[in-house]
Amino acid sequence: MKPYIHPTAIIDSTAYIGENVSIGPYSIIERNTVIGDGCEIASSVLVGENTRLGKGCRLFHGAVVGTIPQDLKYKNEDTSLEVGDNTIFREYTTINRGTVANGKTVIGSNCALLSYCHVGHDCVVGNNVIASNSLNMGGHVIVGDHVTFGGVVAVHQFCRIGDYGFIQAGINVYKDVIPYAMLGGEMNSAKIAGINKVGLERKGFDEQQRIKIKNVFKAIFFSESTVQESVEKISREFSEDQDIMKIVEFIRKAERGIYRMDI
Repeated sequence: MKPYIHPTAIIDSTAYIGENVSIGPYSIIERNTVIGDGCEIASSVLVGENTRLGKGCRLFHGAVVGTIPQDLKYKNEDTSLEVGDNTIFREYTTINRGTVANGKTVIGSNCALLSYCHVGHDCVVGNNVIASNSLNMGGHVIVGDHVTFGGVVAVHQFCRIGDYGFIQAGINVYKDVIPYAMLGGEMNSAKIAGINKVGLERKGFDEQQRIKIKNVFKAIFFSESTVQESVEKISREFSEDQDIMKIVEFIRKAERGIYRMDI
């Protein structure tokens, strides 16, 4: 089916518009963009240059995606934003494209970024990520798959959040959050409250898997050994376990430090 484009929309001649796309009133599609099949772009949306939207994405009124990074070092280099399939940007979300440091900002498939969310330059966001209203994400943040953010969360630049994490509303994140963790507490003094039990249940982790992950959390944070010593011991014991080795490898690569779990 041919795309529907409202007469007031402005589409650059270099833009590729897929089949069965709808573009609403006063929206702007800049140069060298790709709008995948089945995308729905509402009114007053801006899709910046060098943006690639996968199939079935939905951009609600006022969303602004693929604009230049908010980085004073940026000198109009040719960078991009890449978005997977079936991802939703609700009203007034803002997504910046990359800088030469990474070349692109990436957001995966089946994500939902709710109203007023911001994703900074060079971020890499995985698949099936849910961000409640007013998430503010600095540049170079890495977010794994199946992560959920509560509302009004701020994530410091260069932080990492592991797969299946849950971030409580109103938290300032300034260190790395290990996979499967639920981060909560006071705004500026968050800690790991336990495993993301509900999220893991919903994603098909059975009770045995959840108990195993919980016991590894205890071994890391409540041992008389250092975290690094505990991690190396766990890596030897669970070397063939993909779930646990995901935690091990994440901690090994931590540069900003990791959030801890207290009694």
